[in-house]
Amino acid sequence: VYEKSTPGKQQDVLEWGQSYLSHGQTSCWGDIPQPSNYTTFNARTYLQPQLNKACRSTEKRERGDVNPKDFIVFKKNDFDVVRTWKDNTGKRSYIEDMAFPTLNFPSDHGILATILDRKF
Repeated sequence: VYEKSTPGKQQDVLEWGQSYLSHGQTSCWGDIPQPSNYTTFNARTYLQPQLNKACRSTEKRERGDVNPKDFIVFKKNDFDVVRTWKDNTGKRSYIEDMAFPTLNFPSDHGILATILDRKF
């Protein structure tokens, strides 16, 4: 999903929230996800394949993949969220506005974790 989607090509994060809500589900981010709650922040360099996607280091925020793509979805009537966190360091912390993967964190998606409490 995307913070700012291309209609007919990508799904908007708020549309995604409406979709899972319409099926009696919610997510670790709640019924209405915050569009700027990013779990990806990556951009291709000129040393990688797909040169058409490459950008300068000063353009990685504008031209990279910086989006709220990761969710844990569950039945709304069955669980409450106790705590949710994300990690892009491998050390149980998330540094906003940091591009990844890095040498210490080899994934292009942050790690997402949540603790759920069963309602009954």
